[in-house]
Amino acid sequence: MRTKDKNKEIAIFESTLKLIQQQGIAGITMAKIAEQANIATGTLYIYFTNKEELITALYEKLCEQSTERFFVGYSNDLPYKMGLKKVWINYLNHRINYNEESVFLEQYYRSPYITEKQKQMAEKMKEPVYYIIERGKEEGLIKDSADTEMLFSSMLGFIRELAQDHVEKRYNLTEERIDRAFDISWDAVKK
Repeated sequence: MRTKDKNKEIAIFESTLKLIQQQGIAGITMAKIAEQANIATGTLYIYFTNKEELITALYEKLCEQSTERFFVGYSNDLPYKMGLKKVWINYLNHRINYNEESVFLEQYYRSPYITEKQKQMAEKMKEPVYYIIERGKEEGLIKDSADTEMLFSSMLGFIRELAQDHVEKRYNLTEERIDRAFDISWDAVKK
């Protein structure tokens, strides 16, 4: 069995993301991925037996990386609002700086390719943020009249739209605007 080259695997994942961004999941083929990655189609099959296995591996890898990025600099020791803001801004920056990955994660989650295992991974990605929201409820800082999923969705939807408008150069997110956007989000969830 041939040894797998880590750089080729990275090229395969990057090429897959790029093609999905351009053509969607259904529009890509193993041959197109191989061509984009500048490798032989046969070489691609050394790494992945089919498109489903490839995009599943990509999804799982990106879920893990994304979750780590969301909580950079966060600590339970931070005052509540400051900690929530840290995670909120991390989500926003992730949506901007890793836009192709974020779009892919959403497309895959809504695609027929997703399995129950990957749905559970997606739910697991939410757990730390749910914990933060629940902490705010326990401390009497966050609305307890709305369930945690609703509060999470209200923040995430706002972040998603702001980031996409920034990426597509329809709205420039300055530091001042980011602070104001968080304040709007905070006002929507605070008690």
